[in-house]
Amino acid sequence: MKNDCRFALLLLLFLTSITLHTKAEVITLTPDTFSDKVKEKDTAWFVKFCVPWCKHCKNLGTLWDELGKAMEGEDEIEIGEVDCSVSKPVCTKVDIHSYPTFKLFYDGEEVAKYQGKRDVESLKAFALEEAEKAAEKAQLDTDKENGAPEQKQGTDGRLLGDA
Repeated sequence: MKNDCRFALLLLLFLTSITLHTKAEVITLTPDTFSDKVKEKDTAWFVKFCVPWCKHCKNLGTLWDELGKAMEGEDEIEIGEVDCSVSKPVCTKVDIHSYPTFKLFYDGEEVAKYQGKRDVESLKAFALEEAEKAAEKAQLDTDKENGAPEQKQGTDGRLLGDA
């Protein structure tokens, strides 16, 4: 009897740990959290804006959770979602008029709106590319603010003046 209880407890702990480790890293954003989260320094937020009654949102199924899981190793990119039926102020503020809408934010600014294919690979490639572009732009802006000389790139992508 004692061994049965221990086994049941161990099984429960094991199953709980599996569930916790396989949950996708998608963060629900609300009017209380949205602004602070998307303003996080040097962090891109790729956010899905949906409503529960939207047929197209329902058709996404687990796609956004799968994307969250696929992006877990990317330290400077967060995956978020906003339910516009309960977070109307957020959706109004960022100009959401149709569902689903996917937007990428960097340092509090909207930098890109996704309108491509709805599969994990395409969404991930978009998030990585746009986050990198936004980070580079932010770095250039910071350099300008700090008085660093502007560097120009050649057609081969190297900075002019490099050997």
